[in-house]
Amino acid sequence: MLYIWLFEVVASLSNRFLSIKESYALKLFYPLNTVRWRGESLPGIFGTNAPLSADLTLLVQIVSFILLLWALVYKIKRKFKIHGSLMGVAVVMHFITFLIVMGPPFVESFSILATNTQQTVVQILLVHAISGALSLILGFYLVVAWTLKMSSIKPCLGRKRIMDATTVLWAISLAFGLATYVALYV
Repeated sequence: MLYIWLFEVVASLSNRFLSIKESYALKLFYPLNTVRWRGESLPGIFGTNAPLSADLTLLVQIVSFILLLWALVYKIKRKFKIHGSLMGVAVVMHFITFLIVMGPPFVESFSILATNTQQTVVQILLVHAISGALSLILGFYLVVAWTLKMSSIKPCLGRKRIMDATTVLWAISLAFGLATYVALYV
């Protein structure tokens, strides 16, 4: 059910910015385009044109980033186990949304997006996707490396630059995800 958000983003791009003949690949996800309850479409919760699925995905991503910021507070307080645990939860939440919602339709429609890079909304979506994927990869690397040597923080100290890059990429991804949401639904 969480595939819905990216389907609708890409479908909206298809309808608004791409040629009709190229939108056939997007039809693969047609059954996933709306959250339904008892046969009726559920509206979003923010009062925009977005469906409920897009709003829920946006909320999960915002909560993930808040967890990341909360983890930074614990890092400053030198409570590294809490910091690592919160980061782990944030990375897992980010991964689940990517795996279920954003990844498959993006991969399926990549050729359409790649041929229309002159469109502003496509550029926003690509920056969001690339920075999000990089932050996810780096986040997984950091969490796995931390869990393998949880008893010592010394290995983590050598990864500070990777941690900083991950935080910046995550912030960029969230900002461009919000921009995509606004461009398509507000």
